[in-house]
Amino acid sequence: MLPVKVTDRGVLIIRLQSDLDIDRRATTACAIDRLLAAHRSSPVVLELTDAALSPAAVSTVARAVRICRDAGTTAAVVTSSTKTRRALGIGTGTHAPDVHPTIPLAVAALSATVGAAA
Repeated sequence: MLPVKVTDRGVLIIRLQSDLDIDRRATTACAIDRLLAAHRSSPVVLELTDAALSPAAVSTVARAVRICRDAGTTAAVVTSSTKTRRALGIGTGTHAPDVHPTIPLAVAALSATVGAAA
């Protein structure tokens, strides 16, 4: 089970292990799919732990962001690691995720986006 919470602004925050391995990637991706289906209209923040970013974690983040985009909801990634923020913004093409250093900044950015769309 993934650690999850919903803010008072309706933003779904999902905590992911940055050192996710290939064996746990499928299970984690399925859990994220279920959460996104249950909270379809909610903006999503993917919070990464401080561990080194694994290729499986990058793949999982990219998939979750793509699912959100396809569902018409916004998503952001939070990591305190400058190296990880850089890695997520590079090599992902035109669909690079919105990456923030803190949850409050990500929530504020997503809330502003939702408010502007309303």
